[in-house]
Amino acid sequence: MSDKVEAVILILQQRKTNLCCEEVKNLLQSLGFIVRDGKNGGHKIFVHPNVTGFFSGSFNCGHGKNPEIKPSYISGIIKILKQYKGELNHDD
Repeated sequence: MSDKVEAVILILQQRKTNLCCEEVKNLLQSLGFIVRDGKNGGHKIFVHPNVTGFFSGSFNCGHGKNPEIKPSYISGIIKILKQYKGELNHDD
């Protein structure tokens, strides 16, 4: 899965200012993350059942139908993926 994690990081880096909510959800789910709705509208929480020490991350989808996510949230997701890349690589 190493190549898959790197591919997702690359997509996030290249399209940081132009990613919609569903795209980010799908990318995270492709790596085994579970994405669910948060308490407030547009807020998403993601967890990974097989990554030790990782509790959760979040991002805000904003309002409207499949809105773009702010680059600061994408930066946070990239940081998490890089931090836990070793464990994500061992997940199938």
